[in-house]
Amino acid sequence: MSEQSKKSSWLQDKGQNILNLSIQSHLVISAVLRLMLIFYAQVHDNRSTVPYTDIDYKVITDGARLVLIGDTPFARHTYRYSPILAYIQIPNVILHPAIGKVIYGLFDLLLGLLIYALVRLEFRMKELSDSHMKYERLMKISSHNPEHRHEESTKIACVSACFWLYNPLTAVISTRGNGDSLTGFFVILNVYLLMRMQHSVFKFWIAFCAGFVHGFVIHLRLYPIVFSLTYYLAISGLSKKPLGLLQKMFPNTQQIYLIIGTLIGLVCFTSTFYFLYGWKYIYEAYLYHLIRKDVRHNFSLQFLVQYLTNENGVGESSPTVRFLIVAPQLLLIVYLSFSFGRSRRTLSFCVFTLAFVIVTYNSVVTSQYFIWYLAVLPVCIRNLKSLSLAKSTSLLFLWLCGQAFWLLPGYLLEFQSWPTFYWIGTQSAIFFVINSYILSQLISHFEP
Repeated sequence: MSEQSKKSSWLQDKGQNILNLSIQSHLVISAVLRLMLIFYAQVHDNRSTVPYTDIDYKVITDGARLVLIGDTPFARHTYRYSPILAYIQIPNVILHPAIGKVIYGLFDLLLGLLIYALVRLEFRMKELSDSHMKYERLMKISSHNPEHRHEESTKIACVSACFWLYNPLTAVISTRGNGDSLTGFFVILNVYLLMRMQHSVFKFWIAFCAGFVHGFVIHLRLYPIVFSLTYYLAISGLSKKPLGLLQKMFPNTQQIYLIIGTLIGLVCFTSTFYFLYGWKYIYEAYLYHLIRKDVRHNFSLQFLVQYLTNENGVGESSPTVRFLIVAPQLLLIVYLSFSFGRSRRTLSFCVFTLAFVIVTYNSVVTSQYFIWYLAVLPVCIRNLKSLSLAKSTSLLFLWLCGQAFWLLPGYLLEFQSWPTFYWIGTQSAIFFVINSYILSQLISHFEP
């Protein structure tokens, strides 16, 4: 055997050994890696002029400091988040500045564990309801090598979790002090609950809990509100017979519980903090993000328009122009919700595509926003089997190149003060085209 063959065989054996590790082992390894990154962040920030820690993390810590003395976190300039994040980071002030990163890293791990549980649940649901099999046929299939089926589902679930746990982008973003893994956890929890209720005797209460979680996560970040329609459609019935569009829109008992839970979850948290912090909370945490602009640099297709408008002193765009900008995004959201959101079997993929669309079309796009859809993508891996390894690699390469080519003019603008606005605008447009192509490929290769 040649030296190259031995090396290839050794790599395959090592890779197989890694995949054979239990989910508990992967969680421990991932926890150690994140703790190492948090320690590195402390060293890096003390020695480098370009900080590792996210500026938002420092802003929220300042907000936590204000909460401790009985003040509003919104007294801190640029604090534009739910007050819950300031409460979470209170240990930063009392114990150590890195405690908040440990908490976000913990939610990273919990999200990986939840992805594992959700993929295994989807396998079980598929076995129970695929093609509405008769009981006798189901028993025959279930009794055919059940150990092999269990081993296969466990392995795929573990690979899906590893896709999140060992993703360097998600690990870096959470250890920089970004809380989007917290939001991602509750989004996946929502999907898990909606899947779980299908064969549960407590389906109405699970629907209520799913709604409550949905209301809470909308309070944390506005973007999950986009998933509301697909959640509603996904529980329109148990699919014992095909339902028309009007039948799916007319609420059943489960959907009513979902709506009530959502309203209670959203109103409880929002009204509580409105009572504590007043109108400034509503504006900074919610309304600001609807009109937010970033005229320095970001990945958004709208960046150059915002910059030119600001540079030339042009006022706000007319309602017609704003509608034309938002209309494609709204049409895609409705189309995808009705295309993939009408069944629990395609619910996870629908949530992924919706998150991908709202990030790609958003007026402001930064790297942390990618977490919105990267948190859901691992659940969809098993449905993309027709996507070859070569094709997957090429799509990933395109996505990374789109960011890399944008980062050069972004760096020159931010740290060298070069006027690279038009260059950034061009790269943002190229990145938008790349993302649109990637989404189209994922949709075309999706198999329920």
